[in-house]
Amino acid sequence: MDDGVFRVVSLLIGWFVAALPQVLSAQIVPLPEGATMGTTYHVSVVFTEQLEAERQTARLSVLQAEIDAALRQVNAQMSTYDPNSELSRFNASRGIEPFPVSAATARVVAKALELSELSDGAFDPTVAPLVELWNFGNGRQTPRIPEDAEIDAARARVGYQHLKVQHDPPALQKDLPELAVDLSAIAKGYGVDVVSELLAEQSNLSAFMVEIGGEVRTQGLKPDGTPWRISILKPVEGSFENYRVVGLSSESLATSGNYRNYFDVDGVRYSHTIDPSTGRPVTHDLASVSVLANDCMTADGVATLITVLGPEQGLRFAEEHGYAALLIRRTEIGLEDMATSLAVGRFQPLGPASAAPAEQQAASPWNTLLMTVVVFALALCGLAIGVLVSNRQLRGTCGGLQSLKDGKGTSMCEMCATPKEQCEEFRNQIAKMQSESPAE
Repeated sequence: MDDGVFRVVSLLIGWFVAALPQVLSAQIVPLPEGATMGTTYHVSVVFTEQLEAERQTARLSVLQAEIDAALRQVNAQMSTYDPNSELSRFNASRGIEPFPVSAATARVVAKALELSELSDGAFDPTVAPLVELWNFGNGRQTPRIPEDAEIDAARARVGYQHLKVQHDPPALQKDLPELAVDLSAIAKGYGVDVVSELLAEQSNLSAFMVEIGGEVRTQGLKPDGTPWRISILKPVEGSFENYRVVGLSSESLATSGNYRNYFDVDGVRYSHTIDPSTGRPVTHDLASVSVLANDCMTADGVATLITVLGPEQGLRFAEEHGYAALLIRRTEIGLEDMATSLAVGRFQPLGPASAAPAEQQAASPWNTLLMTVVVFALALCGLAIGVLVSNRQLRGTCGGLQSLKDGKGTSMCEMCATPKEQCEEFRNQIAKMQSESPAE
């Protein structure tokens, strides 16, 4: 074999051998489903190196225990279902002096108040009395329509302006003794962030996906080099059909909808989303809102905020504040998509690739391996033909090797042992022979 060809073959073999362990080791590993915040969570990770089955199982077990502990702490801080949580004890207190809480609770409440200010109260973490009044809270009973006097009385105990937060030392303070805080519109997103930050600290993970009750955060790319593909359900009652898909890489997604949690009375639908300005469920035709953001707490809160505002005002808010958001509204002829400028092209209809089951996506490293083998085989075949046919290199620029470059950008021809002058002379001879040959 020609010395130059030998060098190229050696280079290709070295590249293949170097890439093979990485291809084999990179795979999506799902953790068992867990329970938290009245819903479920799902976590998938990508290890930086291939682990033996026993070691991987042990590492996943430890990782899941850490995740469960972190989420139990979030519940102990912010749950309205646990009477002993920080938030429940603050709500039950009737004092107006600062109430000590954890730094985490203060952080989430501060974010909620920030969104309240931005939306002029459309997002209000003190809406708890109205949620309870409409039987969408902890003690949900038979649906009923409250009297106007009841709504007015509950609204008198609502208002984010009556809530203050301090960070050093962390504490909450209210100037209305009966004020109560409900963080359910933002706490799931915060829980996703907590788990994501825990995973980001793991030195043996290169990528991951965290989902709690539909709120998602990702880091890195899948082993095949593509973003994580997250589906959005079609916002239709009783349907679990996928409607849109969005690719995420180190990004968060939260979706808020009015098509699951509601009740009907005399043919009128009453959504669980309460408008603080009226004290009543929203009445617009917005069915679902999906928002992208760096952190999931923000995405979660903004999705709820837009759901309260409705399609026109909500789209305007998202556009003005630079959010990529998809709004889906009900019309007489079906669903209609509305997207901000940053969301155009992000939320795609599902095609055959999007509908691939999780186990097929998890097997993507083997597809990459197969492609590597095919490319390697084709390269060897091309080189062999160049040597065997008339015992000469392939016609063209060094059998096509000039277009190939190594990792430093050096042409394969520059690595060839044949002097450049002889190579040029050889190509000229070939061209002369071709010009003197009769046309076929």
